[in-house]
Amino acid sequence: MQIVQRDLYRCRICGRRPADYVDLELHVHHIRPFARDGLTIEENLITLCHTCHAGLDPHFRPQLFDLRPEEPDRPRFPASSSDYLKRVGLYQKAILRE
Repeated sequence: MQIVQRDLYRCRICGRRPADYVDLELHVHHIRPFARDGLTIEENLITLCHTCHAGLDPHFRPQLFDLRPEEPDRPRFPASSSDYLKRVGLYQKAILRE
């Protein structure tokens, strides 16, 4: 729900929201898919309507990172870079230490 609230209860691609379309279903989408080492963290999640979510082909679209709302006090999450992979590696090492 935090992601849907952050995205103001609307699809970040088409902008539709359930308040205007009673048949609209919102989904929380992993931008970098879980199967491709995408983490379930705020920076990797975005709200999409069922239609936009079903229409993603390929399912991993790095451009979706640009559709997340800007938060000035939070650093940008790299879409698809060696820095991203480095951070994922550091995260995995930190979990193994705990």
